[in-house]
Amino acid sequence: MTKEELEKLKQSFKEALYLDIDAPFEEVYNPWILEPLVPHEAITILDGLGGSGKSWFSLDMSYSIGLGKDFLGIFKVRRSGTVLYLTAEEVPQMFLQRLKMLRNHYEANMNFAWISLLDKRIEISPYLCRKKRGEQTITPMAEVLEGLIDDVKPIMVVLDSLINFFGLDENDSEDAMFFYDVIKYLIRKYQTSFLFLHHQNKEGMRTQADDVISFRGSGVLREQARSRIVYKHKKLDENITGRKIILEKSNYFSKLRDEYKLSEGMYLKFNDGKHIYDEDFHLWAMSKEDEAKKKGNKKKEDKQGNKNIKENRAPMG
Repeated sequence: MTKEELEKLKQSFKEALYLDIDAPFEEVYNPWILEPLVPHEAITILDGLGGSGKSWFSLDMSYSIGLGKDFLGIFKVRRSGTVLYLTAEEVPQMFLQRLKMLRNHYEANMNFAWISLLDKRIEISPYLCRKKRGEQTITPMAEVLEGLIDDVKPIMVVLDSLINFFGLDENDSEDAMFFYDVIKYLIRKYQTSFLFLHHQNKEGMRTQADDVISFRGSGVLREQARSRIVYKHKKLDENITGRKIILEKSNYFSKLRDEYKLSEGMYLKFNDGKHIYDEDFHLWAMSKEDEAKKKGNKKKEDKQGNKNIKENRAPMG
């Protein structure tokens, strides 16, 4: 850093220094884009098993935000604007099929901009960061992304999925902090938000029948996010499945979060790319979940009881 750059940095800190509550900001600041799921100027993680339907859920939210329409008919869009969606897992033709299915439920959305990093015209790795000679550094893709954000002016940027853009060791806390510093720079400069789709780990696969919440990668990735939504595809009956969302972490208060008990989970129907909240279905699904848990506990008790009987049985002969 040059002397001039250092002086400029010092000056920026002086300008950002306030005493007590004497600061020139709006009195009432709304921290939400989509209350209570997606905060403004922050990072949200949408977490779940690969193939569970996270992309559908993120697209559904994105269209609600772009069109300014209540999500699921109950969650308010507090700040509407353009969503910039980057997919690194689907070719353009397949992603377009998803959007056509969504259009069965939504009107044309000119506030949704997307790009596939698998487009044949794009000859660049999606990684935003890499290591060179042991040091973390940003990549040309990070500069391209900043250019896209500057052009599109999105209220939210979706990275589908995080592992395709990370480029560092996701289990290393310093690498995670470097990546987040890059993202936070973009958030500060362009007043945008980020939604990361994150694949669940093997522990999550082993516990997908219950709500044990595990997390793949450094804890920094979860801790530095302001919101984390866990998404599950669960079998409820012989021919009935549901999609369950759990607001596992939320740093900002919302009455809606508590009203709908999102920390315990909400069951949704899923139809051709659209998620639907139906209170009767949710209550029925929760009752089926309780039944399954009771049966599971009964089997554990019976198994433990049989084990105790065998251990206490007197030896023969």
